[in-house]
Amino acid sequence: MTQERLLSPKQLSEIVGLSPAQIRALMNTGKLEFVEISSKTKMLTMSGWERFQKNATKVKGAEGSAVN
Repeated sequence: MTQERLLSPKQLSEIVGLSPAQIRALMNTGKLEFVEISSKTKMLTMSGWERFQKNATKVKGAEGSAVN
């Protein structure tokens, strides 16, 4: 089993182009999953980011309705 690299909010923000505050806001609202190492240390994964993108992305359908 391969282990995925854990990223800090700052590291993920640099990769995906959002601010660390935006990443933390997504974590605080439960939209972006994370691993809680301690009460002050929360880490993220790229697969978690990819799941967030898939679930949060809306594509406008042919008839004008939003489709996931």
